[in-house]
Amino acid sequence: MVLFRYLFILQVVRLALTYNFSNCNFEMILRIYHATIFRDLLKDLNGILFDQIEDCDSRTACLLKIDHHTFNPVPGCPSLPEKAFALKTKAALINYCPGYSETERNGTLEMTREIRNICLNQTSQILGLWLSCIQS
Repeated sequence: MVLFRYLFILQVVRLALTYNFSNCNFEMILRIYHATIFRDLLKDLNGILFDQIEDCDSRTACLLKIDHHTFNPVPGCPSLPEKAFALKTKAALINYCPGYSETERNGTLEMTREIRNICLNQTSQILGLWLSCIQS
Protein backbone atom coordinates (compact mmCIF):
# COMPACT_ATOMS: atom_id res chain seq x y z
CA MET A 1 0.00 0.00 0.00
CA VAL A 2 2.79 2.41 0.90
CA LEU A 3 4.58 1.59 -2.36
CA PHE A 4 1.50 2.50 -4.43
CA ARG A 5 1.11 5.76 -2.53
CA TYR A 6 4.79 6.57 -3.15
CA LEU A 7 4.46 5.82 -6.88
CA PHE A 8 1.35 7.99 -7.12
CA ILE A 9 3.13 10.91 -5.43
CA LEU A 10 6.08 10.55 -7.84
CA GLN A 11 3.71 10.66 -10.83
CA VAL A 12 1.95 13.77 -9.52
CA VAL A 13 5.27 15.52 -8.88
CA ARG A 14 6.48 14.62 -12.37
CA LEU A 15 3.30 16.06 -13.92
CA ALA A 16 3.79 19.29 -11.96
CA LEU A 17 7.38 19.59 -13.23
CA THR A 18 6.47 19.09 -16.89
CA TYR A 19 7.47 21.91 -19.22
CA ASN A 20 4.40 23.62 -20.72
CA PHE A 21 5.85 24.65 -24.16
CA SER A 22 3.83 27.88 -24.30
CA ASN A 23 6.89 30.09 -24.90
CA CYS A 24 8.31 28.04 -27.77
CA ASN A 25 9.07 29.43 -31.21
CA PHE A 26 6.69 27.12 -33.05
CA GLU A 27 7.60 28.44 -36.49
CA MET A 28 11.29 27.52 -36.06
CA ILE A 29 10.45 24.14 -34.54
CA LEU A 30 8.13 23.31 -37.44
CA ARG A 31 10.81 24.40 -39.95
CA ILE A 32 13.24 21.97 -38.36
CA TYR A 33 10.55 19.29 -38.34
CA HIS A 34 9.90 19.77 -42.07
CA ALA A 35 13.61 19.93 -42.94
CA THR A 36 14.92 16.95 -40.97
CA ILE A 37 12.78 15.35 -38.27
CA PHE A 38 10.00 14.29 -40.66
CA ARG A 39 12.47 12.45 -42.93
CA ASP A 40 14.07 10.69 -39.97
CA LEU A 41 10.67 9.56 -38.67
CA LEU A 42 9.69 8.19 -42.08
CA LYS A 43 13.04 6.43 -42.41
CA ASP A 44 12.59 4.73 -39.02
CA LEU A 45 9.04 3.68 -39.86
CA ASN A 46 10.12 2.24 -43.22
CA GLY A 47 6.58 2.56 -44.62
CA ILE A 48 4.81 1.04 -41.61
CA LEU A 49 2.07 3.17 -40.03
CA PHE A 50 -0.41 2.21 -37.32
CA ASP A 51 -4.12 3.00 -37.36
CA GLN A 52 -4.64 4.16 -33.78
CA ILE A 53 -2.88 7.50 -33.72
CA GLU A 54 -3.15 9.80 -30.71
CA ASP A 55 -4.33 13.34 -31.41
CA CYS A 56 -3.80 16.72 -29.76
CA ASP A 57 -5.76 19.97 -29.91
CA SER A 58 -3.10 22.70 -29.79
CA ARG A 59 0.57 23.15 -30.63
CA THR A 60 1.41 23.36 -26.95
CA ALA A 61 -0.43 20.11 -26.22
CA CYS A 62 1.18 18.48 -29.25
CA LEU A 63 4.70 19.40 -28.16
CA LEU A 64 3.94 18.12 -24.66
CA LYS A 65 2.86 14.75 -26.08
CA ILE A 66 5.74 14.65 -28.59
CA ASP A 67 8.16 15.29 -25.73
CA HIS A 68 6.58 12.59 -23.60
CA HIS A 69 6.43 9.93 -26.33
CA THR A 70 9.92 10.68 -27.61
CA PHE A 71 11.89 10.93 -24.39
CA ASN A 72 10.08 8.54 -22.04
CA PRO A 73 10.74 5.09 -23.49
CA VAL A 74 7.94 2.56 -23.36
CA PRO A 75 8.60 -0.99 -22.21
CA GLY A 76 10.07 -2.89 -25.12
CA CYS A 77 11.54 0.19 -26.80
CA PRO A 78 14.27 1.73 -24.62
CA SER A 79 16.37 3.13 -27.47
CA LEU A 80 13.82 5.61 -28.84
CA PRO A 81 15.45 8.71 -27.22
CA GLU A 82 18.71 7.93 -29.05
CA LYS A 83 17.17 7.83 -32.54
CA ALA A 84 18.12 10.58 -35.02
CA PHE A 85 14.64 12.16 -34.95
CA ALA A 86 14.70 12.24 -31.14
CA LEU A 87 18.10 13.92 -30.99
CA LYS A 88 16.98 16.54 -33.52
CA THR A 89 13.71 17.04 -31.61
CA LYS A 90 15.65 17.54 -28.37
CA ALA A 91 17.95 20.08 -30.05
CA ALA A 92 14.98 22.00 -31.50
CA LEU A 93 13.20 22.11 -28.14
CA ILE A 94 16.34 23.21 -26.29
CA ASN A 95 17.07 25.93 -28.87
CA TYR A 96 13.52 27.26 -29.39
CA CYS A 97 11.76 26.70 -26.06
CA PRO A 98 13.25 29.05 -23.43
CA GLY A 99 13.81 27.20 -20.17
CA TYR A 100 13.33 23.74 -21.65
CA SER A 101 15.80 21.24 -20.24
CA GLU A 102 16.48 17.72 -21.37
CA THR A 103 17.46 16.80 -17.80
CA GLU A 104 13.79 16.43 -16.81
CA ARG A 105 13.67 12.92 -18.28
CA ASN A 106 12.62 9.75 -16.56
CA GLY A 107 15.57 7.44 -17.02
CA THR A 108 14.38 4.61 -14.80
CA LEU A 109 12.92 2.37 -17.50
CA GLU A 110 15.61 0.01 -18.68
CA MET A 111 14.73 -2.92 -20.87
CA THR A 112 17.10 -5.56 -22.12
CA ARG A 113 15.20 -6.39 -25.31
CA GLU A 114 13.62 -4.20 -27.94
CA ILE A 115 10.41 -5.38 -29.60
CA ARG A 116 10.19 -3.97 -33.12
CA ASN A 117 6.41 -3.38 -33.28
CA ILE A 118 6.37 -1.48 -30.00
CA CYS A 119 9.04 0.90 -31.28
CA LEU A 120 7.36 1.29 -34.64
CA ASN A 121 4.02 2.01 -32.98
CA GLN A 122 5.61 4.61 -30.71
CA THR A 123 7.39 6.22 -33.67
CA SER A 124 4.12 6.23 -35.62
CA GLN A 125 2.44 7.98 -32.67
CA ILE A 126 5.15 10.63 -32.67
CA LEU A 127 4.71 11.21 -36.42
CA GLY A 128 0.95 11.56 -35.93
CA LEU A 129 1.46 14.08 -33.14
CA TRP A 130 3.78 16.15 -35.35
CA LEU A 131 1.10 16.15 -38.06
CA SER A 132 -1.50 17.30 -35.50
CA CYS A 133 0.89 20.00 -34.37
CA ILE A 134 1.20 21.30 -37.93
CA GLN A 135 -2.59 21.37 -38.33
CA SER A 136 -3.13 23.21 -35.01
